[in-house]
Amino acid sequence: PAASDADSTSVFALLEGGFEKWFVSPIEQLIFFDLVFWDNATGDAIQLPIVVVWLVLGALFFTFRFQFVNFRGFRHGIDCVRGRYTEPGDPGGISHFQAPSAALSATVGLGNIAGVAFAVGIGGPGAVFWMVVSGTLGMTSKFAECTLGQKYRMVGADGHVIGGPMIYLRDGLTELGLPQLGKVLSVIFAVMCIGGSFGGGNMFQANQSYVIVAEQLPFINAANNQ
Repeated sequence: PAASDADSTSVFALLEGGFEKWFVSPIEQLIFFDLVFWDNATGDAIQLPIVVVWLVLGALFFTFRFQFVNFRGFRHGIDCVRGRYTEPGDPGGISHFQAPSAALSATVGLGNIAGVAFAVGIGGPGAVFWMVVSGTLGMTSKFAECTLGQKYRMVGADGHVIGGPMIYLRDGLTELGLPQLGKVLSVIFAVMCIGGSFGGGNMFQANQSYVIVAEQLPFINAANNQ
């Protein structure tokens, strides 16, 4: 049994190392590289992740393009969640309130609890201000995503709904005369989404929940180490 456990450990270590070398590292270098600026006063290097710049610029563009819909449409969004515009007999398996609740249930733990604590721990209290600013601007990015998702979603004969970025990237760019680019981006998003579901999805939240429970109930760790 001991030899079997050692073999299993070495196999998992080999898989983890290969995944890190051939998948995670190339993607990290491609997407998460830093723009480096120099502070002339102190001579220190200031690193700014390119993905943050890209997301902020996109959020600013959508905010101005939609004429600050994140503020203008806030009350309308609340009315939609309350079901004010819902008619009896409308198709759908869940209510308007259940839809955002289901979406938030998979993001609150990672982004609004662990992510906020991590950001404040690194950047200090000032990070809270910039998170509020980026979150406010990001509301227009989410508005654009949800609108495109609704516009290009497909409903099958059995009522099954298929939608999301992998659909509207393909169909939307095809309408703009860029079908090949749309297909490539659609596949890339789907692959990234699968990877994200393992590394940054519910697995992260399940692990954080386990750690908290194990700290309060030591016998769980004891049973796990046997």
